[in-house]
Amino acid sequence: MPIQSVRSRAVLVLLALGLVLLAASGTSWWPAAKAADKEVATDNLQRSLLLDTYRIVADSGAERGETLYFYKCWMCHNQYTKTAPLLKDLYQRKTLVGGAPVNDDSVGAKIKDGGPAMPAFRPSLSDTDIADLIAYFHSGKCCVEGENPPMNPFYRAETHKWPVPSGVTGGATGVVRIKSGDSPEGVGVQLIAPSGVRTTVYTDAAGKFEFPRMQAGSYTLRIATPVPFKPYRRDSVAIEGATKLEEIALERVAESDNLPASPELESQLSGAEILWNLPGTAEEKATLQKNCSGCHSWQQIFRSRYDEHGWSLIVDRMMHFSGTAIAVRNRPMSDPDPEAALLVKFLTRVRGPESQDAPIRVFPRPRGQSTRVVVTEYELPQQLLALHDAALDGQGNV
Repeated sequence: MPIQSVRSRAVLVLLALGLVLLAASGTSWWPAAKAADKEVATDNLQRSLLLDTYRIVADSGAERGETLYFYKCWMCHNQYTKTAPLLKDLYQRKTLVGGAPVNDDSVGAKIKDGGPAMPAFRPSLSDTDIADLIAYFHSGKCCVEGENPPMNPFYRAETHKWPVPSGVTGGATGVVRIKSGDSPEGVGVQLIAPSGVRTTVYTDAAGKFEFPRMQAGSYTLRIATPVPFKPYRRDSVAIEGATKLEEIALERVAESDNLPASPELESQLSGAEILWNLPGTAEEKATLQKNCSGCHSWQQIFRSRYDEHGWSLIVDRMMHFSGTAIAVRNRPMSDPDPEAALLVKFLTRVRGPESQDAPIRVFPRPRGQSTRVVVTEYELPQQLLALHDAALDGQGNV
């Protein structure tokens, strides 16, 4: 797919690295198609919320437990590190390291309460989360090392052959209206093809949008990131050529710009927006940016909650080992690190067991030329791959 520029409209091609799009047949995330052009009250295709609730592979059970293990446990419990036991065949052992018998109650208690070298996950993981983790331990597949990653249930490209648009104009058009009278500019409108590929365009100052010309067929129409508006989604929308879509009317979540600090809304914020909303000094936030931006997003940090002991272990693990070499310490624990100490205090205050978020605000939406963009997102066949980079060849192909 060569990247083209038409009428000063840039094309941005993003590779969605194994994240969620389209559920396989029979999963609860991709409900059976509604009647054509029917609006639904909620949208369970919000990828960011599925990520934050660890449902990118499954809603529950051992498969979801594998996702939790990947994000919460693997960094310490893997075959390369020496500071924590490998949990493969956990239930074939008689006792835990501390001497307690190995059973569901003792394993669950250990996860909740932690230990001298293990964070307490009670503030971060619910009883349901821990039950899914235990189901994964029982499954016989434990533990994630990358050799056998789970299939991505939203990957449909092989079974639903569907061309990806290579242009930037000539497709479906429509208008977005905000019921409160707010400016409709910069709202991301998205079509999801049967293959799972998502195409997003943005509204101009008048609320108008235009998609690239697409293969005729049935699509899902949604607002890509609805906050500060309520979700909007329609299934089984017939697209053929320059289809004129029905007006999209959006309703605000709240009358003011102060939005409730709910998981559903916070999951839609960028890492910068989350950090902006959190209390803290310029020094605290700059220290987080300096030490934590190089490896992962801030969302991954802020969706967790730990006590001070837990954060001290995690910050030490992240800051005091050599690059990506997870088993090689580069700074003795006895060597004072003022920046690490500052981060532990900051994170404990804003993401501790008892910390509460104030009402949240979002950054302004794109304006002017910033709305002249087409975003195309793809799926990869497998999940939990932690891939980093994509490259373009001389013809602009990913």
